[in-house]
Amino acid sequence: MSATKERMETVGVRFPLSDIEWLASLQLKEALTPSDKIRAIVTAARRQQEGYGDYEASLSWLSELWAPVVAAIRAREFRAEGPGLHSELLRLLMEWLPQTLALLLARGRGEEEGSGGAGSKDENLEALLQLEAQLAQRCFLLCESLLRLGIGSAAPCYNPEIIHAYLPRVIELVQVISHTRSPQP
Repeated sequence: MSATKERMETVGVRFPLSDIEWLASLQLKEALTPSDKIRAIVTAARRQQEGYGDYEASLSWLSELWAPVVAAIRAREFRAEGPGLHSELLRLLMEWLPQTLALLLARGRGEEEGSGGAGSKDENLEALLQLEAQLAQRCFLLCESLLRLGIGSAAPCYNPEIIHAYLPRVIELVQVISHTRSPQP
C-alpha cells in the first residue's frame, strides 16, 4: 500500500461458515479484525501476482512466505540442543530454494506478460537459453557447496555422516563423466 491513505470502498462478500471460522482463527501480524485480515490477504495476493517477472519482488515475497519455516527449524534446533545445534546442509538449502524459485518466477513467464508473452522465436529461444544457464549455474553452485561439506571427516550437519553417505556415488559419477569426456589416445 502507498504511504498516502487510499480511498476505501465497501464490498459485500458472502463466505461459507467454515471459511469464516478459519478467518477468525487466522493469525496475521497487525491484522486483528476480519476486515483487516481480508485486506492483508488481498495485499499478499497482489504482491505475489506483481512479483511475477521481477526477481527482487519474488524473492521478497518468497522470503516472507519461507520465514516461518526457517524460524520453526531454528526453534527446533534450540529446543533440541541449545544454540549450538546447526545443519549447514539445511542452511544451504533454505537459502538456495527461495532464490532459485524467485529466479523461476521472475524469468519463467517471459518479459511480455501484458502481450501474452508473444515475443519472436529468437527472443523466446534467447530467454529460455538464459533461464537454463541461470538455473544450471544455481544448481552447480549448490552442488559445489554440498561437496565442500564433504571435506573433512565430519560434515557440519545434525548427522555428521549424512554427506559422506552420498559421496561414493557422486565420486563414481564424476569419474565416469571425467573418463568419457577426456580425449581418448
